[in-house]
Amino acid sequence: MSSASAALLAASAGGAVAAEVNVTSLGGAYQRSQELGYGQAYEKAGNKINWNVYSGGLGEVRSQVESGNVIWDVVDMNNADSNIGCAEGIFEKIDLAEVTEPAPDGAGVDDYLIKRPNDCAIGTVIYSWTYAYNKQVFPAEKPTVVADYFDTAKFPGKRGIWSSPTQAIEMALMADGVPTKDIYDYLEENGEEAVDRALAKLKALHEDRNGGLVFWNGGAEPPELLAKGEVVMSTGWSGRFYDAVVKEGAPIEQVWDGQIMDFQNFVVLKGAPHLDSAKDFLRFATATDNIAETVRYIPYAPWRKSAGDKIMANEPWSEDGKTMVGPYLSTAPANMTNYLEMGSDYWQNHQDEINERWIAWKSGL
Repeated sequence: MSSASAALLAASAGGAVAAEVNVTSLGGAYQRSQELGYGQAYEKAGNKINWNVYSGGLGEVRSQVESGNVIWDVVDMNNADSNIGCAEGIFEKIDLAEVTEPAPDGAGVDDYLIKRPNDCAIGTVIYSWTYAYNKQVFPAEKPTVVADYFDTAKFPGKRGIWSSPTQAIEMALMADGVPTKDIYDYLEENGEEAVDRALAKLKALHEDRNGGLVFWNGGAEPPELLAKGEVVMSTGWSGRFYDAVVKEGAPIEQVWDGQIMDFQNFVVLKGAPHLDSAKDFLRFATATDNIAETVRYIPYAPWRKSAGDKIMANEPWSEDGKTMVGPYLSTAPANMTNYLEMGSDYWQNHQDEINERWIAWKSGL
């Protein structure tokens, strides 16, 4: 235990709140995994967490910092947004070693599977963009690769897709023959031509009389669209599909080929009112045992290798005590035969221009 944590726990023994921190996350099953995984344990140690919910992005964060009225301390954020915010100076730069509790074998920052994207972000979990299909629609031959999402001759029916170009552009290029490992190099080298190629692939799918695209906005929608038969396949987030299958018994199967791994981080706002407490919370939340506990409630793989090892060694690692979680983790070996790490640098540099083109493309469908 760190000396700071020990001091805080000692203070809590006297009855006073040892640390108070305002933590803002994304709500739903994901935030529930944080609250149950380590939030309750942190509070049982005598600390206080004020949980908040936001819809992602940098808008609310910028407003607080620029107005000088910072209320939030720690905010959950993806790689791309953490990159932008760190570059803008609206987040505190954090020494990763300072907030890393050593793993059981003594490993420190080298226990992280993925390199941190910037000097502000503290990695938490890894999730994936995948697509899934309704098993009742395809009882015989089943989709197995990313190209099957676009194959309406073999697998007819409408497809669900997010109302954003992220994942759609990459997925379309994979299906059109660009090697997965070369996707972002291809996009950088070919610019508008590469995006045009992806949009043409998606437009052909939408206009195919055996296909069609149904756009969704919220993460809960893809499993619902599949379960109701409004689409036969849909892109979505791996954890949402897991919940639908394990907790609701939905007839859904994920396809991991071409999965796009994305990464969540905690950041601390510049001028956070409880900076020391925020750092203590980060050290506690990302400790091996504590970050592993979140996976009981949602199958997002921890950034820390030691946490993943603990889960695999103690299956079934699930809330019901029966479900094997390993097969649903992005980092499971069987799921990594053809994967792509989300290009946060690419999207940081090109998000606005591609969004404009995406909006214009959608309006012309």
